[in-house]
Amino acid sequence: MPKYISKSIPLLLTLSVIIFFTISFFRGKSIVQKSEKEINPKLQIAESEAKKYILKEIDPKTGQIRWDLSAKEGNTENDLQSAVINDIKAHVYKNKEIIFELSAPHAKANSLTKGIYLFGEVITKDRDGNFLLKSKQISLGMGTSIEAQKGFDLYLKTNGTVKGESALINDDQSKITVTKLEEALFKDIKLSGENVYIEKNSKGEIVSAIVENGGKIILKNNDTLTADTIKWDISENIEAAANVIYISGDKVFKAGTLTISPDKKVFAKSSVSIVHGKTECYGNSLNYENNFIIITGSPGAVQGNKKILADKIIYDVNSRKVQAVGNVRTLASHKT
Repeated sequence: MPKYISKSIPLLLTLSVIIFFTISFFRGKSIVQKSEKEINPKLQIAESEAKKYILKEIDPKTGQIRWDLSAKEGNTENDLQSAVINDIKAHVYKNKEIIFELSAPHAKANSLTKGIYLFGEVITKDRDGNFLLKSKQISLGMGTSIEAQKGFDLYLKTNGTVKGESALINDDQSKITVTKLEEALFKDIKLSGENVYIEKNSKGEIVSAIVENGGKIILKNNDTLTADTIKWDISENIEAAANVIYISGDKVFKAGTLTISPDKKVFAKSSVSIVHGKTECYGNSLNYENNFIIITGSPGAVQGNKKILADKIIYDVNSRKVQAVGNVRTLASHKT
């Protein structure tokens, strides 16, 4: 072997080692940079954003679509189980036909609960223009029913308006369950109450309303009725129970139960009383029609400083005279 070649071997080995470590260094750095890029949370968020978002729910029994939703943009949140989406258009279906059309600026969907709620200024309409619901929040995911939350205004064509805290509305709009009803105006009455159940018929007419846990009805002649439970129907029959107070003009009725017929006849039972000016009549049963009030069941009447007891008390509203029938007793009263 030539002498100059033997001297160059150590130099070549040194250069080879330097080149090997240089290539390894840059390769390793490239791998690290690539890994950092892949796990960068900012890039992950960017990759989770979408320019179009589509969601739907299918009835597992029938295979028919219950509702669908589309949005122009959206992004998943940190747990990747929920998404916030914007510029919403949604439809609720029954028998493959659209029954509600919804629009909202924002919505939030959860993949675990399969629930979704629209929020902002949410508008809900039906295809016939008979139903318009405005709410701050609408919840889907309960089949074909929708629930208005955080305040709503409902406009029913030819039927009136309903306003309150929340409302659950079924697919054919035949049943509306309202919590904290602020006001319902229909059929010449104004209704309010804590829990209210409204029913409509196939023609879209409101046929009945039930108030529970306290409520109030104002009739077209400005008579007012308050009670723990109130039932009203389209024929204008009204039934009230528990803590009943009925104010008709200058007359105040109190009773455990009270009914008002369409012709304004009043029947009351259980600790009844009527106060009219300086006259008070009381007993366990009361009938009021044709300007006469008949009270039975240990009845009595107080006028000024005179108290009258009898088997029956008849009070003439027009003349303000009391007639006592059977076992009549007159006592001095300290009541003024």
